[in-house]
Amino acid sequence: MIALYLMIPAYMGLLYLLSAEEKLSLDLSKDRISTLFNKIAAFLYRRFIKESRFFYRSPSRKKVESGLKALNSKTDVEKEQGEYYIRKIGFTLMLITMGSFLAAVCYLQARRSDIFDEKGFLIRNGYDKSETTQTLTVTGQDGESYGDFELLVKERAYTRKQAQELFTKLIGELPTIILGENEDLSHVEKDLNLVTKVPGYPFEISWKTDDCDVISYDGRVAGEGIPDKGALVVLTAQISYLEMNWEHEFFVNVYERELTGADFLRKKIQEELIKAEEGSREKESFELPSEVLGKSLIFSETIDDNSLMILILVIISSALIFVFKDKELDKAVEERKRKLILDYPQFISRLVLYMGAGLSVRAILELFSEEYKKELDSGGAKSFLYEEIKKSSNELQSGVSELSVYERFGVRCGAQQYTRLVTLLSQNLKKGNSELAFLLKEEADKAVKERMSYARRLGEEAGTKLLVPMIMMLLIVMIVIMVPAYLSF
Repeated sequence: MIALYLMIPAYMGLLYLLSAEEKLSLDLSKDRISTLFNKIAAFLYRRFIKESRFFYRSPSRKKVESGLKALNSKTDVEKEQGEYYIRKIGFTLMLITMGSFLAAVCYLQARRSDIFDEKGFLIRNGYDKSETTQTLTVTGQDGESYGDFELLVKERAYTRKQAQELFTKLIGELPTIILGENEDLSHVEKDLNLVTKVPGYPFEISWKTDDCDVISYDGRVAGEGIPDKGALVVLTAQISYLEMNWEHEFFVNVYERELTGADFLRKKIQEELIKAEEGSREKESFELPSEVLGKSLIFSETIDDNSLMILILVIISSALIFVFKDKELDKAVEERKRKLILDYPQFISRLVLYMGAGLSVRAILELFSEEYKKELDSGGAKSFLYEEIKKSSNELQSGVSELSVYERFGVRCGAQQYTRLVTLLSQNLKKGNSELAFLLKEEADKAVKERMSYARRLGEEAGTKLLVPMIMMLLIVMIVIMVPAYLSF
């Protein structure tokens, strides 16, 4: 499995060596990490993807190309498209590589075992250190799994003299500890506090009962079915530490459930594990049972390994990011279209105003272009509409015919309003139209009404988007009101 995780970084390293001669623009080489993956992405894009017939005919490529043309005023659209795909592929490769490294680290961490020594013995903590609970996976020599087992591994034991002193002290305190909320052990009505460990003592306490229907092994007292005269229950507390034992009897009772099959085998394995642990308290490590009830046992540490899941999630996330990356471009194109529509009424009104002052459409576009350039130089915001006007003005100054300039202007803007305007201007150039100023004034009035309608539609869409949060707030308010009212009954 580790080979699978490291295969991706190794393959990336090989691709980096192959892409060492690739040249990147300044925008694609901002830092070392992005430059590394962008070089690989450039190598893959220029050698395999760009010339692919499938990629060339792909609808998504054409959509990206048209979006970049609309958003960017630069003429080298092919270069912009290449940089777009290089960034997209490079980010995806970087995410997958980092995910594979993370998966490999999780895989190695999950399998780093420090609970067995070189002999395969289980290691315990030293003196005065806390006990630990180890989870062990048990399998047979034939590969059959017997399940997972938890083993409480205590710290190294005290000497016999020290243990005897603590044991004597515990005997005097235990009768009071197990009383719980009862006043006296001769008249028990409430649950007993049958502790298995007393703070400050290294002893293990186990309990036996001869009637578990009355009092269970953990001290719970049955609420029903007890005779009026009471039920005599013998509860035996066994206190053990190394080979030392102490017993005390109380009125309690328990029946041990008869186990068969797999449950019985699991119980015996658990008992043998505890026996092996308790019989080696003074040793640094101890051997686990190799056979129970004729079944050969093999112990290994239970591994909680999520590395493969991490790699799968990273790859899926990378694929989704790669697919939905174009959504950002679509959103930017839609935002451009929205701003063009919102700017149209002001533009057509200014056009009518300047035409009324005696300026031609050509002169007006050049004037608007110069004003926009000065505004940008003074720190003004970029406008998609005036970027197109500036491009049209440059075309006029370079000798392109007005008719072609107007038609290109309408195609680049794309909105229906600009198509109508281009139609009026084109008809004026082809046939001449003495009523152009009047028609443009009507177009300006119509544009104002369309803008109001468009703003109203945007408001309705915003209200629809707020519907879900409003419903969630209503549900929260209803819960806040109804839950306290329900609990008060």
